[in-house]
Amino acid sequence: MFSVIVYGRNDSHGYNLHKRAAISFNAIAEVMSDPDDEILFVDYNTPDDHPTFPEAIQDTLTDKAKQVLRIFRVRPEQHVHLKSKTHLVALESQSRNIALRRSNPRNRWILYTNTDMLLVPRREGESLSMIFGDLPDGFYQIPRFELPEMLWEAAFDRRDPAGNLTKLRDWAVRFHLNQVVHNFMPMKYDALGDFQAALREDMFTIHGFDEDMLLGWHCDSNLAARLALYRGRVDTLIDKVFGYHCDHTRVAAVNNKGRLTKMNDQDRFIWDVSSPYLPSQADTWGWPDVQIEEIRLDRDTSYERFVAGLSAAMEPATEPYRSTNLDWHLYSDLTYDLHHTLPFVCDQVLTYPRSTAVMLVASRAELVSSFTKAWSAMGFTGSVLIPSECKGLPEAHPSIKTGAFSDLVGMADLFIFEFGLASQTQRETVRLGRSASPSDTKSLNTVARLFALAASIEPETRPKGRRLPRRFIGVNVIYNKFWPLFTDHIVANINPFCSQVLAGIPRRDASLKGKVLRFRGRIGV
Repeated sequence: MFSVIVYGRNDSHGYNLHKRAAISFNAIAEVMSDPDDEILFVDYNTPDDHPTFPEAIQDTLTDKAKQVLRIFRVRPEQHVHLKSKTHLVALESQSRNIALRRSNPRNRWILYTNTDMLLVPRREGESLSMIFGDLPDGFYQIPRFELPEMLWEAAFDRRDPAGNLTKLRDWAVRFHLNQVVHNFMPMKYDALGDFQAALREDMFTIHGFDEDMLLGWHCDSNLAARLALYRGRVDTLIDKVFGYHCDHTRVAAVNNKGRLTKMNDQDRFIWDVSSPYLPSQADTWGWPDVQIEEIRLDRDTSYERFVAGLSAAMEPATEPYRSTNLDWHLYSDLTYDLHHTLPFVCDQVLTYPRSTAVMLVASRAELVSSFTKAWSAMGFTGSVLIPSECKGLPEAHPSIKTGAFSDLVGMADLFIFEFGLASQTQRETVRLGRSASPSDTKSLNTVARLFALAASIEPETRPKGRRLPRRFIGVNVIYNKFWPLFTDHIVANINPFCSQVLAGIPRRDASLKGKVLRFRGRIGV
């Protein structure tokens, strides 16, 4: 019957975003009753190494919300062409159009709202689907009623949408919450962007939201102006549904700088609008030719993929724990527990696109074998690129592509460099202070040389069309001989030793170009 379109990213926009969004998702799903109803969330420009916003809060969502929620992930690389034109990290018009293009064509209505709204049918027991099912063609708004922060923050249970809606019906009367704020036409009400219902067919006809609006604010007013021209009037659903906004003004959002706030031009985008159509974007609105990832929370989740990957690569442990050591004299010790470390490596890559190609430069053949099994089982379709300079590594897996480093480096979307002992097998318990064999030394020098080269020439070797730096993951590079090399070249956090993994992007420091730490001699004492 209807598609709800909202957008955002995995950040802390406004105040207590995670709670108010969970409240909203669950409440909107609660008033859906048609099998075609859906909530479309566009996750715009969340960093690649983060999950999407709904994935980050999925434990607070009801089963129904997960079932109706479709997530469209717009990657930073897909936003970068607009970065110089806006101060915003998430763009409203682009987000809403991307969802509109990909909405369920069986749904007659599109409802634009935001991730802090609760919609309460005035007749108890009635759903929004029932309301939309009986609605004549038109363009509809409702007023927004404010809900004080103390009420939604302290008294709402995220996972009890029915109870929350019942409380709202009581509070609305007891606390005099319902105040209608009228506005200049075509903005029938103040804050009209929290409920605008339009026919899906109408939205396609007028070419969606105006994607020239890159400075924030007034995108909803522009839509109202254009739909009012197209339909000839603006109608209301105040007799059928009330809308409550979880107020979050304790902390200013990134796009709210008071009187200094940058806004789209009101004259151009509201008062001077003379046509509902946008012919300049007729063929491009909503990015029809861009591949946008879709993520679900009711199936094939990131957790399920993660578990599938690790299960394919290793068996459960047979002892309660293993031990290692941080003693200073073990600084040159490069033994490590591969199976303990592999989950942390997989955790670093899981949020990247499934088409990602990863270059794996390693010493230990068992790491390559285990990681490649996990990579495939996690659903990645991109290649695992193994430089031929690294000797003695497996090549038989279908995901593996081998070749000279110079031929492969321009294909990689992501890098993993592993500094371990080729002579250490997984069956072998970590032996603190063990010596390196000549083959270990040779392998480690190859990894070090290729790492420093890849980091120093990263901008020049990015895949065609890629503009953002690629991520480098270091395995077994914490508190040992290769820690200075990795952190000299890569901007990385100081992580706990137990994870064995560091990650970041290359430093832009010309003095590091070609700098390689030569590894010689004996490991350990």
